[in-house]
Amino acid sequence: MIYEFEIKRADSNTPDEIFERLSALDRSVISGGWSAESFRSEAAKDNGFVLYIEENGTICALLTGYEVLGEGDITNVAAAPEYRRRGLASSLIRAFIAMLGGDAEKVFLEVRESNAAAIALYEKCGFTALSVRKNFYTDPRENAVVMIKEICKC
Repeated sequence: MIYEFEIKRADSNTPDEIFERLSALDRSVISGGWSAESFRSEAAKDNGFVLYIEENGTICALLTGYEVLGEGDITNVAAAPEYRRRGLASSLIRAFIAMLGGDAEKVFLEVRESNAAAIALYEKCGFTALSVRKNFYTDPRENAVVMIKEICKC
């Protein structure tokens, strides 16, 4: 089945209600999810990215990240359970990479060591494990796998 959707980018002009809905999705799927203010702050930064997909008034997936000194960093990816396995997260990742400046050579992210589904998604998107950060996450305490993707400048 082919799903059609539009990727939107929040910015400083985005209505507060969108940030509230982003936070609600994030907190529903991630322990210690971001507040609306955290999303608003990231969207207002010159180098910040808040991307999301909305379907029928429901925000069903999101990605946050930033770019600095030729590198991208994905800080958050979330999809509502009922919208998973539709390619939304991988589409957000591709969109983020495409939006990075021309000097970007690498993209990094951290993922819970136990999150096999997310690790498989990131590997499918071309990321490889780089290192482990001990006790990076809390609630529960867990290591993070640091992953990297080299951006081809072909």
